[in-house]
Amino acid sequence: MKWIIRIAALLAIVIAALLWFGYSQLGVVIKYAIEKGGPAALKVPVKVQKVGLSFTGSGSIEGLELGNPEGFTSPKSLRIGKAELSVNMSTVKDDKILIQHIHLLEPEVHLEAGAGGTNLGVIAKNARSAATSLPGGGSAPAAAPGAATDSPGEGQSKVKLQVDEVLVTGAKLTASAGLLPGVNASATLPDIKISGLGTGPEGITPAALTAEILARLAEEAAKAGAGGSLKDLLKGGDIKVDADGLKKGIEGLGKLLK
Repeated sequence: MKWIIRIAALLAIVIAALLWFGYSQLGVVIKYAIEKGGPAALKVPVKVQKVGLSFTGSGSIEGLELGNPEGFTSPKSLRIGKAELSVNMSTVKDDKILIQHIHLLEPEVHLEAGAGGTNLGVIAKNARSAATSLPGGGSAPAAAPGAATDSPGEGQSKVKLQVDEVLVTGAKLTASAGLLPGVNASATLPDIKISGLGTGPEGITPAALTAEILARLAEEAAKAGAGGSLKDLLKGGDIKVDADGLKKGIEGLGKLLK
């Protein structure tokens, strides 16, 4: 009887070790998918430092950075130091993966107004274009110059998600006119909560999820500009800043994303 118990215990340890190894490697797979599929959908470079996911479904994404579209001067448009998420692990192999919540903690939003609009608006439009074209069999959008392009569109079209809640807290907004390096204004955006994404049978693609989050960030940025918080900051000092041009660019985000 003792040898049966020992064998059962050994098998349990081996199974637990295999499960741990499998879930630890899942983070590597997610990181790879973000860095390969992101540039094609958003048309900007995408970098991730680390992705972790435990067998319980709790995970985190650290050091996620989005570059800027062509024509904008700042090196990045968005940096998320840490994002926490909770995944229903019983759905990982299903047609639609259930993510119970995503929490973006103090993301850094670098909003830049240029001749063709704003960087955030351009990226959000790219994401929406990818979200509408890929599932229907359209061609994958071109990746940013220098970005990897190993069939990312195919992966984007296959992945379906349901996200019960997205929470963005403590977002730091930096806005600049683009043509005036070193001259910018900053503000802290209100907390953002988005619920019930992808609840239908078709779910929501990663690109569409990105577009939704960027659209809400853009909306809050537009409110900050319209409310005068950024304009007031730009008035300080002796430097002459095209505050009206920046304000128009920020306010135009809402119209572009409707």
